[in-house]
This record gives sequence, C-alpha cells and structure tokens, in this order.
Amino acid sequence: MAFRVLIDTNVYEKLYEYDLDRIYGLIESGRIIVYGCKVVRDELREIPPSVRVNGKSYRNQLLSLYDDLVGKHSLPTESIIEFLAEEYWKEYAGGISKRKIFSDFLIVATASIHKLDIIVSNDGHSMKSNPAIKAYDKSNQVNGFVTPKFVSIEKLV
Repeated sequence: MAFRVLIDTNVYEKLYEYDLDRIYGLIESGRIIVYGCKVVRDELREIPPSVRVNGKSYRNQLLSLYDDLVGKHSLPTESIIEFLAEEYWKEYAGGISKRKIFSDFLIVATASIHKLDIIVSNDGHSMKSNPAIKAYDKSNQVNGFVTPKFVSIEKLV
C-alpha cells in the first residue's frame, strides 16, 4: 500500500538539488503517491522569475518538478479547508503572526481533510513546531480528522 504524501513548498528546492532520483524511485515502486495543493503551487509561483539556476528560471524548474510529481493528484482548496485552518489558528499559541503561518495551516488542513498519511516538510520553526502540532491535533480531533505524520525529506519512507 502506498503512502499518500503532500510535499511542503520548502522541500522542493532540496528535492531539485539532492533527492529527486530517490523520490522518483519511491513513486515508481508504488511506495508513495505525491499530492499537491494550490497553496504549495502558489508559493512556488512566488519565486521571482528572474532567479536563475544553470541559466534557466528557477521558478519554472520547480513548478515543472511540482507538476511532474503531483500529476493529476492536485487537491482543491475548499471552504472547509479554510474553516479548519481558522480552527488551527484559534488553537495556536506559538507567537508567529497569522500572515506568516496561515499558509502552513491551509496545507495541513488540506492534507488532514483529504486523509493523507504524511506531510514532508523541513519547517520545524512553524509548520512542525510543537504549538502548531498541538493546534492541529486538538482541532482535528474535535472535527473528526487525523493529523498526518510530519517527516523530513531524509526520513521519507
């Protein structure tokens, strides 16, 4: 059985530079199915088009990677996702402003509502912080969802 995985925005750069063959191997072997969401794709689109790596637009390279990994497994951002993210915010006691952390909450809400197994993230400061995880767990329990497991790219399967 394949793990259903959502990759956080901050991991795509690392994938592109280091772990791409391993991720493709996990996909091809059927161990993972990669899902995406509008929030992650929009954050990748925020990379300035002028940033270049090896003479090519870094933004376009990462967007291509995202599209290739996610394929047809892109999850919509529905009003229930916004509702659950707001619930996380109400429970959150971590000190990061809503403007800075709310996209993390939307990503976790998307994964929770769609019953994904894993969120791959290297963001220990906000998304994977203890106050954030407490907020996810409490809100998800009240609303009948299970919080996905958080792993770094190095620990993925």
